[in-house]
Amino acid sequence: MIPRFSPTVSFAGTLHFLLDMALARGDSNDISRFERAFAQFQGCEHALFVPSGRMALLLILRHLGYPPGSEVVVPAFTHFSIPSVIRYAGLVPVFADLDPGTYELTPETVRAVLTGRTRAMIPTHLFGRTCPMPGLLALAGERKLDVIEDCAQAFGARVGERRAGQAGQAAYFTFGITKNFTTYSGGMVTCADPGMAEAMRESLRAFQPASRSRLFKEGIVASAMAAAAWRPAFSMALAPVVRAAGPDRADLVHRLFDEPPRDLSEASVPALQWRPVPAQARAGMRQLGALDARNELRRSAGCALLDALGRRGCAGLPTAAEPGGDHVFMSFAIRREKRYSFIHRLRRFGIDTSPGYVTNCRHFAPAGDKGGPECPVAESVADRIVHLPLYPGLSRADIQRIAEGVARADCA
Repeated sequence: MIPRFSPTVSFAGTLHFLLDMALARGDSNDISRFERAFAQFQGCEHALFVPSGRMALLLILRHLGYPPGSEVVVPAFTHFSIPSVIRYAGLVPVFADLDPGTYELTPETVRAVLTGRTRAMIPTHLFGRTCPMPGLLALAGERKLDVIEDCAQAFGARVGERRAGQAGQAAYFTFGITKNFTTYSGGMVTCADPGMAEAMRESLRAFQPASRSRLFKEGIVASAMAAAAWRPAFSMALAPVVRAAGPDRADLVHRLFDEPPRDLSEASVPALQWRPVPAQARAGMRQLGALDARNELRRSAGCALLDALGRRGCAGLPTAAEPGGDHVFMSFAIRREKRYSFIHRLRRFGIDTSPGYVTNCRHFAPAGDKGGPECPVAESVADRIVHLPLYPGLSRADIQRIAEGVARADCA
């Protein structure tokens, strides 16, 4: 069976990280070097290595200094952590609907929810495809809004001559073990304002360094994922488990990694307040130079799979990058009615897959918080998304096999 995932780093790379952690070599200069290299790669002024994407967004919102109750426009189809961070910062997330082909914000969907209290928008470069930034930036300039780019799924993607994340007042990235770049948890904030960068850096100084136990756990999970993604092991050990899920629910692997939607609280935020350590920075430095090449492998595989599915007449396919935009195919998401039934049939043809973790967050607004108008596109997409296997290790034969499996599952 073709596994749904393949970790960014190999088992050997993770072993290197664990040994590095155990030896506790290096100092804070390694973190500074990583931040400078990241800023140079991104073409931005300032980069700050932070504990997570959630803390990245929280730091950005706190240091932009909006009055309590200000509104921030977000896509309705997103990860629940984004509106939860906005609410924790004392602000109001307002959900905008999506383009039905790309699942991204557009100038029209944002304009429909703007009020006199709107202060910012958060375009999400979803699944590796860059948003229509020229139109969004024009609207932001017209209405004097800040733009905070969510680059968690599109690190390295380009918008014209610039990287995704260069256009707004700030951007944030996450480096979990399932991303196209990992520091075994952690993330990055980028911005152009030196005062804002220094204020965020001062906030980070108050956090304690990450514990070894936290990072060893990340490394062990990454090692287990690398072992599980080895195709013979996956076919023998995990394939029977995921097939046992049946046609009407998510499989055990998905449920183990699923995170139920919940808002941040004063009790939960301290667990996010830690500083990355030098071993994480060195892991990032080892991968940074290879990112463009790995993203090109993703682009190539994604375009090949898109073509193979199109030639077989399959519907509900992702939208290719728009002119001047990019798609690094962090995920290859298709739409299917009764998706669990489709996933069950697809596994019979040797293709594993997942429903993913992005959902219609309009459903999770607290009682009395309408969060803007209804979002029918997000509503229709949320329960239909299926993520096909897409990662650099796929061969041309694998891609043809996936396309053939989808076509047969559609007809079964």
